[in-house]
Amino acid sequence: MWLMVFISFCIYMVDIVEYTYFLVRQIPPGRVSSYGAVASALGNKGYARAVGGFMNRNPDPDSMPCFKIVCSDGSIGGFGRGLSDKMRRLEEEGIKVKDGRIVDFEKVFFDDFSSSYPLKKR
Repeated sequence: MWLMVFISFCIYMVDIVEYTYFLVRQIPPGRVSSYGAVASALGNKGYARAVGGFMNRNPDPDSMPCFKIVCSDGSIGGFGRGLSDKMRRLEEEGIKVKDGRIVDFEKVFFDDFSSSYPLKKR
């Protein structure tokens, strides 16, 4: 019985990670979002740290733009490939970074996700 519960949990987590990546791919060029905004689009803002973990484990930032996820105060947060690479990627998208923060954060912030809020259903 416990094995079936564990397998179900693992499948659920894979689905949530993939759905998180689906959400992040919705962020338009030149825009960023926050860990909390993505977690809210999942249906539970309390998952903001989990979103950070999913972004950190992203194997391919070229096809899944995890570098577009920043802290809710506009600071750039972390990046598995280093902060200088995150800043370079952001600047290539036209997003200005100064002193570790997104310039005009409110103007480039995106939270208009198309979502079925999967965590609200659980």
